Amino acid sequence: MWILLVFLAIPILEIALFVQIGAQLGVIGTLAEIFATAAIGLVLIRLEPHRNAHDVRAALDRDASPASPMAHSAIRMIGAVLFVLPGFFTDLVGFLLLLPPVRTLVLTQLFKNLRAAHRREETVIIEGEFEHRPDTDIPTNRRLDDQEKRD
Repeated sequence: MWILLVFLAIPILEIALFVQIGAQLGVIGTLAEIFATAAIGLVLIRLEPHRNAHDVRAALDRDASPASPMAHSAIRMIGAVLFVLPGFFTDLVGFLLLLPPVRTLVLTQLFKNLRAAHRREETVIIEGEFEHRPDTDIPTNRRLDDQEKRD
């Protein structure tokens, strides 16, 4: 439900920022900012696979897990995509995701939430019996067979 609110709130926020900031920058300034950040985002998207490969290779050379460089690369890619999207709010969030301390904070919080969600999950055990029929090689549920015999 909260994700629906985010998808509704972001365009409204972007429109409000375009009205407020666009009035100060003017049409030319607003369009220049949109095109400049989109160009920066495209350059970052294009360069990210090379940076990712370098970071992963460096992690493997020092016998470290490549998970952290790959996670940082994913966050940098999301930041670059947000740069391509037109809007002041998405540009701000994209810029923040490019900063290493912010990426570390985001990843720490994400992994903390994933661990908590994993601990909450309970294992569900469903008990049952099955019978192997040699003529079909398909295991069948004994309870269903008993019920079919009654019908």
